[in-house]
Amino acid sequence: MLSYTLREMRSADLPAVNRVLSKAFTSARIDEGYKNAYVRPCHLSFLEMYLANFPGGCFVMENKQSLFGYTFAHLLGQVGWLGPLSILPAQQGKHLGHEIVLASIKALQHAGAQVIGLETAPRNYRNLGFYSKLGFQPGRLTLDLTKRVPPVAGESLPSKYEVRFIGETEGAQRAELLDEADELARRIDPCLALRNEIALTLRFNYGDALCLREGKRMVACALAHTETYSEDEAARYLKVITLLIEPKRAELPGQVVQLLCNWASHKHLDTVSVRTPTRYARAYHALLGLGFRVFHAELRMTLKGFHERAHPREFYLSKWE
Repeated sequence: MLSYTLREMRSADLPAVNRVLSKAFTSARIDEGYKNAYVRPCHLSFLEMYLANFPGGCFVMENKQSLFGYTFAHLLGQVGWLGPLSILPAQQGKHLGHEIVLASIKALQHAGAQVIGLETAPRNYRNLGFYSKLGFQPGRLTLDLTKRVPPVAGESLPSKYEVRFIGETEGAQRAELLDEADELARRIDPCLALRNEIALTLRFNYGDALCLREGKRMVACALAHTETYSEDEAARYLKVITLLIEPKRAELPGQVVQLLCNWASHKHLDTVSVRTPTRYARAYHALLGLGFRVFHAELRMTLKGFHERAHPREFYLSKWE
């Protein structure tokens, strides 16, 4: 019988977690037929940021020899998800994955999560079966869309709008913008809060949050990463993590995309990347109309009884990874 320990993840575990991540994801990509299957380890600061989001929901498995499994969990207000998570191939098939995933699910439930989900490769039938047995239900595809940054900046915004970056503010001004971002989030999804994720992005220097205001009302917010996640990653993408636009603002998607392109250009990045849940079909088709193209697909799954609460017509784009 395998003797092992399941416990909460600590910062000191992250180098070992990184090695397991690289080995397990490389093995999975080989099985899926990728030509370039090797997945390099992440920057440790990136994993530190992930751990800091919801440390009570992140776990590791180890035996006397080494750490061989881990799971990260994230919680934005009451919206929770899992990932990344891995068990080394040599330890798979022993129901260890079920145990570590259930530990993260219970932690999210105990913390009050009303939405619990994850994203996985739609062609990975093993993962689909694994998560389905744990109570996750397949939803619609989530697509990564990209748009090349045009060489010439677009027209200026109407004077009624004000653009602010939260990272460029301090004290009371920053607190006010964080309050407004959470208020906008609740108008779109009553379970969602952005404050902690924005704060972590700023603390670890991975990006910023762009806010579009009309008067003292925030009408759009884009949290994006501008830094690479691993040593060999080309610094080409402005990676939009969450994008919210106030309902019934048909003119805003084009203006927000223009602002994202300007931001990317300022950072010497040539592409804007947005993960787009096709559940929010109106937003998906708006981005296609603005010149975005599909380059990757994931499948979003949600735990039975913990489905997404935002209306499908909302402009609500987010990464669950």
